[in-house]
Amino acid sequence: MMAMFLVASATAFAGDSDALKAILKAKTYAEAEALLNSSLSQLANDQEKAKAYNKLVDLAFEKFRKEDDTRITNQALQKNDPVDTDGMIKAAIDALNSAVECDKYDNLPNAKGQVKPAFQKKNQDRLQSVRKSLYDQGYNYAENSKNAEALNCLDPYVKSASSSLFKDVAAVQNDPFRGVAAYYAGRAAMQLEKSDRAIELFKISVKDTIKQVHDYSIDLLLYTMGKQRSTKEDSLKFINDVKELYAQYPESEKVYSFLCDAMVQNNDEAGVLKLGEEHLAKYPNSVFPHVFKAYLLQNKRQFAEAVDEWNKVPETQENYVQYVYYRAVCKYQIAAEFNENNADARLGRLTPDNEKKFHEMLKDAQVDFEKCQQLDPEQGTVKWKYLLHNIYTQLGLEEKAAALD
Repeated sequence: MMAMFLVASATAFAGDSDALKAILKAKTYAEAEALLNSSLSQLANDQEKAKAYNKLVDLAFEKFRKEDDTRITNQALQKNDPVDTDGMIKAAIDALNSAVECDKYDNLPNAKGQVKPAFQKKNQDRLQSVRKSLYDQGYNYAENSKNAEALNCLDPYVKSASSSLFKDVAAVQNDPFRGVAAYYAGRAAMQLEKSDRAIELFKISVKDTIKQVHDYSIDLLLYTMGKQRSTKEDSLKFINDVKELYAQYPESEKVYSFLCDAMVQNNDEAGVLKLGEEHLAKYPNSVFPHVFKAYLLQNKRQFAEAVDEWNKVPETQENYVQYVYYRAVCKYQIAAEFNENNADARLGRLTPDNEKKFHEMLKDAQVDFEKCQQLDPEQGTVKWKYLLHNIYTQLGLEEKAAALD
């Protein structure tokens, strides 16, 4: 029994493993990291792994603090001592990533089934300055279009907020800059063609309460998701992703219009019309349900019904010139069909009464085409000149027609 007791005591109070001792003796982050990567499986338990990763945090944080202290002193005393900015940023990222990994093992049960984090509080406290520095540096990089550097700083800043290390830290969970950081990181990832990560970051930034951040994030999220469509399966996934986004932000006209556009491209006209009715029931002042319904009616050559819908688009609507142009085309087609259906079969002419009606229809279209001319004189958006010229000619307005030549 005594022998068994001695063996048990030796096991219970055994010191650090040789692998851990070697890591703890390391003088530089690179040396400790190499030892940890090569001997992780040789560490005795999760507590040793936590201790090893915390050693990485210690070494990285020491480098970060040294450079950051010099930077702060320079600012305070107007000095110009050299600061290894690149080394400081790398150390900040290494410290943060190592601390997150440390916390993963630090929160696992020990041999007695107890969870007793040894490093969590210390790392939570000392890494606040690290996170702030990464945000500041990343923001500056983003403002100067240094995308790789911006993503390198801001991505770990954003990721760390959802880690177990900071889940109970109020200052991190209530961080007013997280959405902005996610937006700039997402924009950088998009520019670097890392679309999957960009999408995840924009899904975070879109939750920001700052309207500008939210709106920009919506735009870039939809754009980035839409870029990934190359197959029918991709298109269906895009529709489902936008539907999910619409469920979160049903008041967003941008999300609604993207969803309808994707459904139109997928030939789901019935779904678009049904969604339009539902959207109008919740948001009666919404414009896009009328736009998409008008577009579908116009494609079916139901021009009169389409005009009724185009009439519901106010002049204050962005890109109004496009909508008034579509309405003008509908009115011109109504006149053309009237002329074709009522012309004398033998002579190809209208009766005087019908010719008067035909001219009134042309004049109605003329008003809209002239509105297009006023809004877009250089035809940068819509090509109104050809049909307006035809109307002037058919109405005998030769001087106006000649002015367009």
